[in-house]
Amino acid sequence: MRREDLRAIEGMTEEQVEAVMRLHGQDEAAHNTTVQGLQAQLATAQQGLAAFDGVDINDLRSQITNLTNQLSQQAAEFTFTGVLRAAAHEAGALDENDAIALLPNRATLRESKNQAEDVKQAFADLKSRKPYLFQQGAPAPQDGAGPQPGAEPQEPTNPIIVPKPRSQGGNAQPTLQEFLQMTGAERMALRTRNPALFQQLSALVRAARH
Repeated sequence: MRREDLRAIEGMTEEQVEAVMRLHGQDEAAHNTTVQGLQAQLATAQQGLAAFDGVDINDLRSQITNLTNQLSQQAAEFTFTGVLRAAAHEAGALDENDAIALLPNRATLRESKNQAEDVKQAFADLKSRKPYLFQQGAPAPQDGAGPQPGAEPQEPTNPIIVPKPRSQGGNAQPTLQEFLQMTGAERMALRTRNPALFQQLSALVRAARH
C-alpha cells in the first residue's frame, strides 16, 4: 500500500492518509511477528523429528507396550506380596518370609478371584501341616523365670527330650524323623524358634551318620 494510492481517493485528507498508513504498518508488524513465531516453531519441530531419524516406530511402540505390561505386573506382584505378608502375620508366622516361601500353589493364589480368603486358608493349611513355623501361644515366663539382662547364657542342666510325634499325643515340635524331612528353610525357622531343640536334633543326625 502506497500513500499515492490513498491520496488519489477523492475526499481523503492527508491526515486520513497518514492514519491509514500507520494502521497498515501496525498490521504488517503483527503479521511479521506471527510469521517469525511460526518459523521458530517449525524449526523446533524439525529438530525434534531429526532425533527420530532411523528409529523404527513399530519397535518403539512395542517397547512402550512391554514396559507398560512390566509395570502392571510389578504393581500386581507388590499388591500380592502385601496380601501374603498380612495373612502370614495374622496366622502368627514366626518368620513371614519362611512361611511365604513354603506356601504351595502361590501362582494359583496370585490369579485367584477370591485372593484374600484363599490366601488366608492356604496359611491355615500350612499351619496345620507345619505348626513349628508359627507361634503356638505359649504362656509368657513368670517374673524371674527368664534370663536376667547381661547374664551369660547357660547350658541346660537337663537333656532335651525329642518330642513324640503328634499322632502319639506329642506337642507341635518336630520329631527327629520330621527334622530329617525338613527343607533348609524349615530348619532355619526351627533354629530361630527353638535353638536348643535344633542343636539336639542336629547332633542326633550327625551321630547317626557315624
